[in-house]
Amino acid sequence: MKFMLTFTWAPDARVRAEAIERFQKTGGLPPEGVTLLGRWTRVDLSGGFDLLETNDPKKLTQFAYMWSDLMALQITPVLEDQHLSEVFQSAPKQ
Repeated sequence: MKFMLTFTWAPDARVRAEAIERFQKTGGLPPEGVTLLGRWTRVDLSGGFDLLETNDPKKLTQFAYMWSDLMALQITPVLEDQHLSEVFQSAPKQ
């Protein structure tokens, strides 16, 4: 299943520096069992988005734990349009 992780942080120079250092050390990669499909950072550096894929939500929690001391995180399950269309096709008509 695919998940959109949204991250944000306040404009705090110390926190930002620590986040950058951690990212440079780890590459910001998720743990084994989670595939990073894409990452986008807002141009104002206030946060961004990761598209992740996994069948193990515990691994998502592990990834969130790695970063939650530095930034606010939200993780939302998402569907691609093809799968959404399949849902609409099979849904009862009202």
